[in-house]
Amino acid sequence: MGRQFQIYLLPSDTTGLVETLRREVRIRLLAIRSPGPDAVEGELPIRTQLRLAPLKCLLAPDLSIPIQLKLDYIEKQGYWIVDTLFSDVIEFSGCYFDEKTLQRGRFFYDPGFYNAEQWQEKSPEFLTWAEKVFRTAKKTLKRIPSLDAYVGQDAEHWRSGGGTFVEMVIKGQPPFIAK
Repeated sequence: MGRQFQIYLLPSDTTGLVETLRREVRIRLLAIRSPGPDAVEGELPIRTQLRLAPLKCLLAPDLSIPIQLKLDYIEKQGYWIVDTLFSDVIEFSGCYFDEKTLQRGRFFYDPGFYNAEQWQEKSPEFLTWAEKVFRTAKKTLKRIPSLDAYVGQDAEHWRSGGGTFVEMVIKGQPPFIAK
């Protein structure tokens, strides 16, 4: 079972959180897709009406911690993709923001996987690092129990001024508004 927590972050909160994680936990941002068989540096997972960027990236330890990265080639699409189940990475799904609503994002990683029907933990170095990322992120953000999520300071201020948090959007359906 994976480890995760939900987030609501405005672009400014995302930038601040990543700066904190870079300073305190020494992270790298990796793109999920790559034009070749090696992972490439990624962008902040921020998407607004004005800025189109990936809404998901991967967090990986800096090069001082050896990690396992598995990339699979997607022939029909012509690119490589990081297989997050078998790679030592944390998925960082950002929060789409359109000035009226802020969609929920999350941090997620798998601590292990089944290999020939045998559970295999990821490396102790990665697991220790991943838990430090989670602790640092949670300490930086504010937990709102009614949302079951961690919220950035700017997002909380924006919401208190009338902004709307959205839990989920399904095409053709009204958005699920967070209470």
